[in-house]
Amino acid sequence: MPPRPVVHIHVDLLALQANFFRQLQHQLDVAKVLQVGCAHVSEQQVADQRDFGTFVPADGAQLAHEDARAQAQDWVLRGFLRDAIEATGLFLDECLQVCELLPLAVRTEENEAEIQRLLHELPLANHRLHFPQKLDKLRRQFGVSTRFDPHLLSINKARTCVVHRLGVTSPMDVDDKGALTITLHHVQFVLRGLDSGEETVFERAGMVTTERSSLGLRFVDRERSFQLGERVRLEARDMYDTIITLWRFGLEMAQAIERHGRSMGIEFPVETS
Repeated sequence: MPPRPVVHIHVDLLALQANFFRQLQHQLDVAKVLQVGCAHVSEQQVADQRDFGTFVPADGAQLAHEDARAQAQDWVLRGFLRDAIEATGLFLDECLQVCELLPLAVRTEENEAEIQRLLHELPLANHRLHFPQKLDKLRRQFGVSTRFDPHLLSINKARTCVVHRLGVTSPMDVDDKGALTITLHHVQFVLRGLDSGEETVFERAGMVTTERSSLGLRFVDRERSFQLGERVRLEARDMYDTIITLWRFGLEMAQAIERHGRSMGIEFPVETS
């Protein structure tokens, strides 16, 4: 009987994390370009753009230029929210795949049918899960979770409202207090007086301090709430805070997967600078 073939599976948590961060970076870059374009495009520039043709589906209902520009800026930010969660969902697919494969490293043998299931059938099944179900499966089945899971669930609720209800909150979106609340992680720059020890949050350019101070930063949570029937309108700082939240989630998720693997007796290479 011929020897069974040896299967080598390479799992790179740093690459998994880096691919996710690269997706977030590209989305941030695109959103910034679109934001700047919306802010500076003139009515004449829009009129001169012939690529759109001259078809008018509802004559007389055209938006004024300033109204269209304001709604375009809203649309960019909501589109960013949608795509950021989509990228995170794909990241969770890969996290689930890694967690499914880790037991292979500690088993003495595995049948071919099981390997085929892990490599081909389970990824498709995981991809079909809804976003909250992916987080739930990671937590329940593998004990893998982060302190930012609730943040992501709140962001996903806003994404669901944007995708399915054009951003207008319905009874399906709000809590028992009638609000859809998003929790985001935010960076604060803090000036600390070297003599007094007093702290001042550095919130905008041009702030002046009269005392010699040190500059530090800290992470805090902040919330955005939208009442029933209100449209989800995001601001530029919400976009940056969403990126920060997802970035910190990605860091902690990779660490949680590594802890899960170590609990099974799997050794991971030590990072060297």
